[in-house]
Amino acid sequence: MVERLRGAFGQAGSGLLTRVLLAFLTIYLVWGSTFLAIRVAIESIPPLLMCGLRLLSAGALMVLWARARGDAWPRGREWRDAVAVGVLLPAIGNGAVTLGETHVASGLVALLVASIPLWMALLTWLGPRGVRPAPLALLGLALGFAGVGLLLGPGALEAGHGTVSPLWALIPVGGSLSWAWGSLFSRRAQLPRSPHMGTGVGLVAGGVLLLVASALAGEPARLDPALVRTSSLLSLAYLSILGTVVTFSAYLFLLRTVSPTIVSTYAFVNPIVAMGLGWMFAGERLTTRTLAAAALVIASVVLITVSRLRAAPAATAPAERPRGRSAA
Repeated sequence: MVERLRGAFGQAGSGLLTRVLLAFLTIYLVWGSTFLAIRVAIESIPPLLMCGLRLLSAGALMVLWARARGDAWPRGREWRDAVAVGVLLPAIGNGAVTLGETHVASGLVALLVASIPLWMALLTWLGPRGVRPAPLALLGLALGFAGVGLLLGPGALEAGHGTVSPLWALIPVGGSLSWAWGSLFSRRAQLPRSPHMGTGVGLVAGGVLLLVASALAGEPARLDPALVRTSSLLSLAYLSILGTVVTFSAYLFLLRTVSPTIVSTYAFVNPIVAMGLGWMFAGERLTTRTLAAAALVIASVVLITVSRLRAAPAATAPAERPRGRSAA
């Protein structure tokens, strides 16, 4: 991939290539580490409350940043569509991940979230204007869902500190499906011209929704501020600033600079990072079943990505890229 990027930016100088590589490292490593950070954060902060605070604070920062850059507020339908994308992606998607980690190891949750490209390919195929995937992508779908089935099949999953019913693992799977659906919806949604503004509004909307859900679930009443650990507060700050604002900004920069298909390679790097960190720092077990499922899911994402690379034209120039779309 580095050679491909070097060829694309050879005439633009090494400065842009360095920024692109740093942005890739950010979405690879920081996004991969957020699964462990979530686990630490919810050790003493209720999950819905924690996720709501994360999204609301990150969204507010992005909106303020967008306004400081001179970006306009959304208008008319842009408000509705930005809120809808925020509900489907960060609210349901990240909310499901956070709830899932209350009972499932962070590395396993990351592996289940890696199924997002599978759901997107399947939904695109089964949609009203569906197109049959290429043979390589079909093989990827078969391997990917076999891997997910291996994790959700009969028996209990290893959770690092015992076992857990596979039913809990269905929560992040449902969040992945919502994220895929929201990503496809965002392609035809009327979103603000500024990606930072659109993303910020969606994050704020998702954060507010999760805080309402947290209140209805009675989480604030069960929270004792004196028992909140410093490690949880630091993890929440990490998730909000580095895990959301910085990584989304790097993601948006890459979408404007290189092929979106190359950007999507984070989907099979993140679970590897998350599983490694969970094993090293949280004592999460890497069983034979887990490793076999990981191999199937990651191989499937690689096959689907390669299929897209073959089908997509050469990376377009930044000036040719569509504008007015928030990050999916």
